[in-house]
Amino acid sequence: ARNRLEAADEEKTAFHTGQGVYCYTKMSFGLKNAGAAYQRLMDKAFENQMGRNIETLKKCIKKSDFRWTTEAEQAFQQLKKHMSALPMLAAPKPQEELIMYLSATHGAISAVLLTERGMVQTPVYFISRALQGPELNYSPMEKLVLSLVFAAKRLRRYFQAHPIAVITDQPIKQVMSRPDAAGRLQKWSIMLGEHNITYRPRTSIKGQILADFLNEIANNALQSTSVAETREEPWTLFTDGSSCVDGSGAGLILTNPDGIEFTYELRFQFAASNNEAE
Repeated sequence: ARNRLEAADEEKTAFHTGQGVYCYTKMSFGLKNAGAAYQRLMDKAFENQMGRNIETLKKCIKKSDFRWTTEAEQAFQQLKKHMSALPMLAAPKPQEELIMYLSATHGAISAVLLTERGMVQTPVYFISRALQGPELNYSPMEKLVLSLVFAAKRLRRYFQAHPIAVITDQPIKQVMSRPDAAGRLQKWSIMLGEHNITYRPRTSIKGQILADFLNEIANNALQSTSVAETREEPWTLFTDGSSCVDGSGAGLILTNPDGIEFTYELRFQFAASNNEAE
């Protein structure tokens, strides 16, 4: 039980609430000198028990002098050597070109940002995350582009201050620059266009191994958690046809559950009426 306050001291702990003014009747640990008062109370309560039912804590106090032995020095040096030899992330220099490796699997995406100095690549930043919801249904190419978009958002300061060279064996630039690219690819292309990004073929797998390793970790974390089953939503198709002296054709508008439209035009190589074309 807490130490009870003197009646004359209760009003000194008054505080306001929406229902009125209240005060403490027992000493609160937040009050000044409450700890010292509580310790005096405990000393008085257990005064007759010391040495009989209660033993003073002495095991943590050594009676001998402190000595720094040769064995302790060796252990300290080994620990210091191990800590100084841990892999360190590099700090990029101003305007220095940075290299990025991307990786995408069924359930995760990752990216590794590195510097290359004297044919030696040193990591600058690692990022990865698990795919969620509709992202799991993206094509492999879309997942790879999504990993670049994810990196550009998370590492925006690096992308704004440095030219970025994406090392990949996939035609990311060609896919995003196609006129008939999907809506999300066009959106990502516009977003990435504000940065100085170049694409180079992959000649070394050292940096790629890091990106793939991050994906393995994210995949394992994804498998260890329950993932809700993706709900299949219908696509909507609109059609229209027309016929004239020059020929006939049809138009198709396919809308996915995300509201992205895909437009297609067909020209028939045979004569057809309006109803037949539709």
